[in-house]
Amino acid sequence: MASRQDEIKALRAGDALPSHRIVQLRSMGMHSIRFEFVVRLLRSGLKVDTLSIYWDNGTEFMLKREVEKKMHRRLVLGRIKSVHGSFPDEWLLGYPEDEEIKQSVEREIDRMVEKVREQSIA
Repeated sequence: MASRQDEIKALRAGDALPSHRIVQLRSMGMHSIRFEFVVRLLRSGLKVDTLSIYWDNGTEFMLKREVEKKMHRRLVLGRIKSVHGSFPDEWLLGYPEDEEIKQSVEREIDRMVEKVREQSIA
């Protein structure tokens, strides 16, 4: 069985993975990214209702059996003024194993946390 690192390298090279594995990798990435966003919000001292953090059309997308090359998924903090981040499928599939993807995801999460902070000051 290939390691997760090998699977991510294969995806980046344009190779196919079994569809069930794509679903698993995407699901793990989506859960990990949402969790990291929640943790960073809590560490920042901002009051937040974690139930209002969700993936836009997440359940439907999580079950897609192929890589979505041009699609970005939105992680949303639903409020009066919602905050959202945009995550390419490649990021969902590779987070947190791929260091380059991890850095990109974390920059987007940091941007989202800063936006929430700005809204709480205003």
